[in-house]
Amino acid sequence: MRLKHKLANAVILFCSAALVCAQTAPRTVDDILQAYIQALGGHAALESIKTREVDAKLHHGPKMTFYWAKPDKVLRVSHGEKAGFDGGSGWILSPKKKLSRLPKPEQQRIEMNADPVRYVHMKDLYSEIDPAPREHIDDGEMDVLVAPNNIGSTKFYFDSASHLLVRIEELGVTSAYYKQVTNLAEYKQVDGIQFPFRIVHTSTEPGGKNQDIRMSKVDQNIDLQPEIFMKPRLSNITLGGKR
Repeated sequence: MRLKHKLANAVILFCSAALVCAQTAPRTVDDILQAYIQALGGHAALESIKTREVDAKLHHGPKMTFYWAKPDKVLRVSHGEKAGFDGGSGWILSPKKKLSRLPKPEQQRIEMNADPVRYVHMKDLYSEIDPAPREHIDDGEMDVLVAPNNIGSTKFYFDSASHLLVRIEELGVTSAYYKQVTNLAEYKQVDGIQFPFRIVHTSTEPGGKNQDIRMSKVDQNIDLQPEIFMKPRLSNITLGGKR
């Protein structure tokens, strides 16, 4: 009788341990990304979006408009300034019509703001991605993916209940000592896909820009002139939007 009791306890302990391991073991990269794609609306719905115009406002700041064209062309228009990436190089045109190079970190931020669902193509954006054990943010449990770089890593947090991407933490963008964090929130359905209507950027770097961007309108598959993403010539610096 005692032997049966001991065996029963052993089975219970083994099952409990197996359950804990199953709950804490990282899911595969494909598991997490496929769940994310389905949560956003599915592969077909995402691939059907070719262009986008987003009206937004910086909290306690100016209004701005983002334009995006598949796969990675972007333009931000704000407060008399235009900043764009034509798929090969980035540029900024100041209100005083001074043309300069767009810094890489700022280009990446504009790309994220204009196309925050771009991480469905994470395998194209990062050469290496690894799953990590689940973590908790506030009261939510997160599936985690990590993309290492030379001096740090980028961590992606997907809500394990909704499967939506809610947080990105970057170390090694400008330094191994400073962290850049992006929170994506207030998802709403637009043209069959879930789109975050609030994007908050914070940085621990001295002088780093913190931004709380709140979207008011998202129009997709609109007719955009390809020229708006190209670096303007000083002899022709007037940029259009939609045709």
